[in-house]
Amino acid sequence: MNRLTFIALTLKRLTADWVGLFFTIVLPVGMFIMFGALQPYGEMQAGHGNVSAHTMVSMALYGGATAAVAAAGMTVVERSSGWGRQLALTPLRGGDLMLAHGANILVRVLLPVIAVNIAGLVTNADMPVERWLAAAALCVAAAIPFGFFGMIFAALFRSDSAVSVAATSLVILAFASNMFMPLSEDLLAFARFTPLYGPSVLAHFPLSEGVQLTNGGGLQTESLTFALVMTLVWFGVFAGICWALEHRQKGRA
Repeated sequence: MNRLTFIALTLKRLTADWVGLFFTIVLPVGMFIMFGALQPYGEMQAGHGNVSAHTMVSMALYGGATAAVAAAGMTVVERSSGWGRQLALTPLRGGDLMLAHGANILVRVLLPVIAVNIAGLVTNADMPVERWLAAAALCVAAAIPFGFFGMIFAALFRSDSAVSVAATSLVILAFASNMFMPLSEDLLAFARFTPLYGPSVLAHFPLSEGVQLTNGGGLQTESLTFALVMTLVWFGVFAGICWALEHRQKGRA
């Protein structure tokens, strides 16, 4: 088995995961339609677009992050279940496996981001094309690091249910980051340090340029620098925990 064949087989397995595809693609699209496209306030002006576009970006990022968590987490579960030892008997190298897993995560992240953006395109989402493309690309880039979040749960509990719990927990993080509904100014001060806050500000930046709506109709502006720093900090935290867990498990082997 060569590298390209293994990558193709890995990606082909996506077609068998109907439950996972539903929760990472259909659910975010449905949430966008329900809370964005079908709402009377969807066509109201919001930054360089409308409210529906803002909701679209939120749901695309949420779907992408959920997909990254599920995809990366399952690779750890499969490896701990003995699949990794089976692959070790093949001519494939470690770099080939990493490339295949990376391709799997990237495709899984792309699918919900593309699906939500298509839903926005055929409904009432509106913003300039160049900003639209930038927001979609940032959704993908900001979602991929959450694969480490899924890997943490998978390494700790080594079960499919643990990965599902990790993906579900992103709903709480999304609410806590001001993605799904406006928070009060006091809560927003806390939200600025939650894992999804920085990625959310980055993904929305082409549309809103850091402007945040608070509960009560107020507006606050977040800097691009702070959003980028917080995104990198949480990326480092997740990656560091994954490294520590991997190091601990190898030490016990």
